[in-house]
Amino acid sequence: MTPLFVFQLRRVARNRQFLFFTVLLPALFTVFFTKVFAGTPDGVSPEQAAGTMVAMMAYGAIGAALGATIRLSFDRASGWLRQLRVTPVPQTAVVAVDVAVGMLLTLPPLVVVALTGRFVNGVHLRPVEWAGLVGVLWLGSAVFVALGLLLGWALETKAAGGATGIVATVLAALGGLWVPVELFPSGLRAVAHGLPSYWYAQAGYAAAGGQLPPGAAVAALAGFAAAFGGLAVLVARRRPLTAVAG
Repeated sequence: MTPLFVFQLRRVARNRQFLFFTVLLPALFTVFFTKVFAGTPDGVSPEQAAGTMVAMMAYGAIGAALGATIRLSFDRASGWLRQLRVTPVPQTAVVAVDVAVGMLLTLPPLVVVALTGRFVNGVHLRPVEWAGLVGVLWLGSAVFVALGLLLGWALETKAAGGATGIVATVLAALGGLWVPVELFPSGLRAVAHGLPSYWYAQAGYAAAGGQLPPGAAVAALAGFAAAFGGLAVLVARRRPLTAVAG
């Protein structure tokens, strides 16, 4: 564990708003959707509780991935990236640390929402299914880490914070994480199928059922990750190390 990795991790971990919105809020949504908004005294069925749990795990991981990596825009504005450039730390190591921090910080919402599903809603999965679910969603979160890096390099500080919330909301709402895609009009269903959040959730649903993620989901997530990562590299090469004033 390098000093730079520890430093960057502590920077994000000290942000209480980040911890609330990415860890506690998805767990609260899990309870609200299954207990408060269920429409029945006993709450939703076990199958619905499991589906809601997976959707909120995906939602929390997306928010964590974007929130952990969007800070690149703030690092450019503060001159931190320029300072790193004159240190002996290679640029590849700086990028690797950003990716590692983003990936690591997607784990807390995955685990906390899974625990909420298990102990609040009584979701029962076999140990191998729990491990597969968390593992699949953790690996899949690389797509949104890459997206966060792209946004962090492309946007200025004033736009970055708001963009994170908007992008996460759009991905959750139109990707079927808040309302099942089956309830969408046909036009919105087509939109959902074009979003990484939809395929991310599909991979999670399969893992929760003890199955391998569908090939279409794997292919879609790999394609999105490659596209976002490639664009992030292109933008990073063309952007200054400090944000433009104004």
